[in-house]
Amino acid sequence: MMRVAALSIAMLSLGSAASVQAADANIAVVDIGKVLREIPQRKAIESKLKTEFDSRVRDMQRMESDGQALAAKLKKNESFMSADERTKSQRKLAELQADFNLKGQALQEDQRRRFNEEQQKVFEKIQTSVESIAKSDGYDMVLNRQAVVYTNDKNDISAKVIQQVSKGN
Repeated sequence: MMRVAALSIAMLSLGSAASVQAADANIAVVDIGKVLREIPQRKAIESKLKTEFDSRVRDMQRMESDGQALAAKLKKNESFMSADERTKSQRKLAELQADFNLKGQALQEDQRRRFNEEQQKVFEKIQTSVESIAKSDGYDMVLNRQAVVYTNDKNDISAKVIQQVSKGN
């Protein structure tokens, strides 16, 4: 019983010491999601990647329309085809579908990889801006707004980060 009481008192004193230290700290928050949505680099990344993958996307669209046309032709003429012709058309359609699936998966993986590469460059700029603003404004700590239950808007430096990252466009 005495140990429990002593442990409780120790935990309360540690908690109050931590809250005193936190009260002395100058803490800001930044809404990374908002920053990413509002910086001009986001549109530049989207445009760059759209251009980079445009030919492959068009190729996929062409393959899709070819497959749809072949499937429609097979369905329309199936009753008039010999068993050999029907089997040939079905195999050709299956090969086209398999090729389409394989190329589509590769395209998605490449797009995701390139997006992550470009996004990482932007995250580095955001990190540099957050550090710069924190140092110049005298913040001891900057937290991601999504990780904070409540904060006063005066502690939010998102607009400053957006402004600084946008200048470096």
